[in-house]
Amino acid sequence: MDNFREIKSAKNVWRTATLILVSLFCVFTGAIMYAFSTQRIRLVTDAERNALMAQELPLATRERLDHELAAVLPGTFEVTTNGKDLAIHVDLSGEAKSDITYRRVVRVFAKVLSAVHASGYQDLEAVSLSATYPVEDHINNTTVASVTLDRKFLHNVNWDHILRSDVFEAAEQYQLHPILRTTPVAHAE
Repeated sequence: MDNFREIKSAKNVWRTATLILVSLFCVFTGAIMYAFSTQRIRLVTDAERNALMAQELPLATRERLDHELAAVLPGTFEVTTNGKDLAIHVDLSGEAKSDITYRRVVRVFAKVLSAVHASGYQDLEAVSLSATYPVEDHINNTTVASVTLDRKFLHNVNWDHILRSDVFEAAEQYQLHPILRTTPVAHAE
């Protein structure tokens, strides 16, 4: 009979421990669901996280510009400042050769200009953009596009629609490599 009581009490201990663990799991799950529903806990997207990080950086600083460019550019870039002039060089060597098209370069340059504007640089005299790609045998990088945008363009551009703009059509001077098959209407140099 004693043996039977010991088995019954051991059974009760396991049952009680299981009930406690299940209850704790349910309470914890309910607390997490409540926190998500009231947005006390919220998952953020990469774009939201980048925007929050950018807000912590002061406007019109090199750090803010580097952060904004890193958020929109797939490859590496180099920024050079000279007074009120800004030069940004983008390395497109990570792109596939089929992706190096006129439209792709226009899109990259529009993203760069958008990042410059978002970083707080407002009173610039000129912005020079250039992009390189290893055209022949993937050995040396060649400049496939370059453009300089003056103060007039920077003050008159519609920043809300910059991603749909063609910077080459608005520029007075630019250079395009023959690998970019489609050429714009503006004056090529």
